[in-house]
Amino acid sequence: MKCPFCGNEMKEGTLHSGGRYVQWKGVDAEGRKEEYLLAKSYMGGAKMEGHLCVECRKVILDIDQF
Repeated sequence: MKCPFCGNEMKEGTLHSGGRYVQWKGVDAEGRKEEYLLAKSYMGGAKMEGHLCVECRKVILDIDQF
């Protein structure tokens, strides 16, 4: 896969969490906190497949539905 930011080839792999969940935390346009559950594992060590660009240090992740 080509990086949409710099055009270099990205490396395929997985992002691993230290716990049971991978969450995205942010703030919406009105300043309210937002949280999105991206991956979970009942046995611990949630992981997500994606691509890493080592040149521009960007990660693109695939979010599974569960």
